[in-house]
Amino acid sequence: MKPLPIGLDIGTTTVRLLQVCGHGRDLSVLDATKFVIPQEVKADAKRRREVIVEAIRRMVREHHFRGREAVVALASEQLAIRNIRLPKMADEELATAVNWEAQNKFPFDTATAVIQHLRAGEVRQGEQALDEVILLAAPRAEVDAQVQLACEAGLDLVSLDAEPCAIFRGYERFLRRREDDAAVTVLADIGAHTTVVIGRGRDIVFIKTIPIGGALFNRAVAECLEVAPAEAEALRRRLGRRARGTSADKDATESEETDRVCRAVADAIRPHLEDLANEITLCLRYYSVTFRGPKPESIGFTGGESHNQDIPALLADRLGIEGQAIDPLRGVRTDHLGPILDRRGSLCEWTTAFGLSLKGFHLAEELAVGMGA
Repeated sequence: MKPLPIGLDIGTTTVRLLQVCGHGRDLSVLDATKFVIPQEVKADAKRRREVIVEAIRRMVREHHFRGREAVVALASEQLAIRNIRLPKMADEELATAVNWEAQNKFPFDTATAVIQHLRAGEVRQGEQALDEVILLAAPRAEVDAQVQLACEAGLDLVSLDAEPCAIFRGYERFLRRREDDAAVTVLADIGAHTTVVIGRGRDIVFIKTIPIGGALFNRAVAECLEVAPAEAEALRRRLGRRARGTSADKDATESEETDRVCRAVADAIRPHLEDLANEITLCLRYYSVTFRGPKPESIGFTGGESHNQDIPALLADRLGIEGQAIDPLRGVRTDHLGPILDRRGSLCEWTTAFGLSLKGFHLAEELAVGMGA
């Protein structure tokens, strides 16, 4: 089977590479690996970049990836996202109108920015039927920097994707039934920040980035325990491994102390989780009012922070709807990869990398259309 491109997800704390092969429902992960960015380089942008480039080179060299083609994402926090409403028009006209409407809507020069759009769907404004359009824009310098990083890492970049699209793509493959065409999907990807993506059928209709996530949780824990943010992050990582049963057993005294620390950590981040629940509620309300649909009945959680079972549980409870962490690799063969994709733990952190690799299917379809197939 011809492999799809390597999905390269460069996060705030971790770099993940994952490559898929197969087609339709017969998918397998060829290989996957990740690299935790050292705390000591995070404050130095140049050094951080050098370490990431070298780590990617090493991971590609030491693992069993096939080829060097890759799809990389612009992270949600690197994108500026705006919703606009336009009269209904053909796709060619819409592309021109979007570039015109984007002027003065972003805090950077749109003349040189990279701007893409998603047609979200029809909305009513009074008696008029309009199209809701999602604009995704990034300064040219951000785009060029991401492209250059991939090239320096020895990868052949075949596409630069938007992280929210990659998040949704990994879930979209489950939508195969006729009734799924009207199904409403809500995903909250919780990493350093939180990205909310709402889909109707196979189309994205809403995206919002919320500045609440792991970065804020780490600062809150650091203040509560009077430790450095780096130490707080490492502590939360250890507690996460313990909760998933992947750390060594401790004696009773150590367990009691660890339980006390767990409670302190939970208390420190709870107010921020409540704020996050309020923000997600506003997203759901915007969807219901804009598209005149019922409030979604469930929400799926992805991203590195969703491995902590308490976070999805508390958010779902505050939202008053069913919620659970999503396994993006459900139905995908991973057994041959051992501990890297251990199904006893949480795989939700691989959502973006998986969705990036899956874009290979879309690129192949576009190529076939362009060749008149």
